[in-house]
Amino acid sequence: MNKISKTEKRTYMITIITMIINTLMLGLVLVRFFIKVPVSTAFNLKDGVFYYLMCFTIQSLLTVVFFIFVLSFLKNINEKDFFNSGNYNKIFYSSIIIMIYATLNTMKNNIGVDVTYKELLNTAPFTTVLLLNISLMMLNFLTIYNESKSIKKENDLTV
Repeated sequence: MNKISKTEKRTYMITIITMIINTLMLGLVLVRFFIKVPVSTAFNLKDGVFYYLMCFTIQSLLTVVFFIFVLSFLKNINEKDFFNSGNYNKIFYSSIIIMIYATLNTMKNNIGVDVTYKELLNTAPFTTVLLLNISLMMLNFLTIYNESKSIKKENDLTV
């Protein structure tokens, strides 16, 4: 059981470090964007750059909120609070966030902007980080599943 605890703590720390790095990268991307693109171009409502920037910003915020849900979920797992009723909501809202993120990613492809702006506001690295965190959550589902199997086994033996 001690090894599982160390693994869970390590997973939690990796997620925190990933969240910090991801947030810093988001900030750097936005700074680089505003250094290369004039503010008048970025906030021109008649140009697609503004809408592309809005999609990027919303996706960035969704990524941060997703990380918060994942960290909260991992904290419950680390505390062995597998059957906390809040876990259901965290998983549900995380799924909704992922769907919105993916929808925005698809919509961005239909916004007519120059390739330069698409390269400056590239979300591919953040999508990869999001997928890695989804895999971490799924690994935690396995922990919950194994715990519920052992509880069921104990129940069956008791009956």
